Amino acid sequence: MALLLFLFVLLCFAAAAAESSRSPATSLFVLGDSTVSCSASILPLNLTAPSLPAGPCLFPSARRLLPDHLAAKMGLSPPPLISTLNGTAAAAARGVNFGGQYGDRGMFRMGAVGQQLRLAAETLQLLQLEAGTPQDASAAAAGAVFVLSFGTDAYARLLARGPAEADAAAPKHGRRGLGRLLADRIARAVSELYEADVRRVAVMGVAPLGCAPRVMWEGPRGLGGGRGCVEEANELIEGYNARLAARLDDLRPQLPGAAVVFCDVYKGMMEILSNPRRYGLEETREACCGLGPFKATVGCLSKEMACGAPERHLWWDLYSPTEAVDALVANWSWGSLSSSPPPDSASASGVTMMSICSPMSLQQLAYG
Repeated sequence: MALLLFLFVLLCFAAAAAESSRSPATSLFVLGDSTVSCSASILPLNLTAPSLPAGPCLFPSARRLLPDHLAAKMGLSPPPLISTLNGTAAAAARGVNFGGQYGDRGMFRMGAVGQQLRLAAETLQLLQLEAGTPQDASAAAAGAVFVLSFGTDAYARLLARGPAEADAAAPKHGRRGLGRLLADRIARAVSELYEADVRRVAVMGVAPLGCAPRVMWEGPRGLGGGRGCVEEANELIEGYNARLAARLDDLRPQLPGAAVVFCDVYKGMMEILSNPRRYGLEETREACCGLGPFKATVGCLSKEMACGAPERHLWWDLYSPTEAVDALVANWSWGSLSSSPPPDSASASGVTMMSICSPMSLQQLAYG
């Protein structure tokens, strides 16, 4: 009898483990800037050549972006760009990447958030119309995870202009006011998604762009002396991330039944910047693809410009991390285990385990 009871308990644990290995997330929808879509670019700095077809990144094997890694962890295919779909519910059922769809070309492109939200709302309405029953529509909404990643392009433009020019271009709010405006807009976007029956949302913070090749190259103009990370730039971004996290904290009690997660990309990348060799990286200042000092005078215009070992670089181009770094950020967003460094890394055993998301990991969000 005791043996039968033991076997029964063992089977229960096995069934629970099998169930937990399957993510209930059935679709992944992505809104954002160049951090989520290679069709976006930080013009006129040529983050990605405008003449290239929308979608594939240069050197694709080294340029899978954060949403691609997160989709794989959810057991889903990378969400296709909205521009590549045929407008049917079947094409959008597993998720859509709305990144790079901009409504205005202003300095901060605040209209980008609104336009992508409208596209997302239209897509959700299409899915609901095509659902067989209200229960099917409810199940589709419950299985959707939304990832929002805005701010990198806005701060890249801001930092490229320099303090005086940026303040002159934005007299009502200046450089420091951008964080307030953008954080408020993202919080409002989360509320609008909630009104569209979305219940699982992840918001990504902005990386330490003060350490990006372009910003460091421009440092001699008065910010960083070209010697290292531009602290003033990083302070601006830290302020934005803190305000965004606080706005989401304030918002959660107003959204019953929703799970809203903030992921501190800045924290993850600073860990890598502080311990590059721990993660198999050899170059943290110079971009893999570009020309000039720090490979930051001219952005990545062709794959022939790329370095031979992007996995050893922290930065792919002017402002974007390499796939190796995006993979680490994705792992720290998903849970606490980082990906293993390359086999020849001397410090593979020293890989840091941490989580950069709160109040839960993206794994918990996807399984919730």
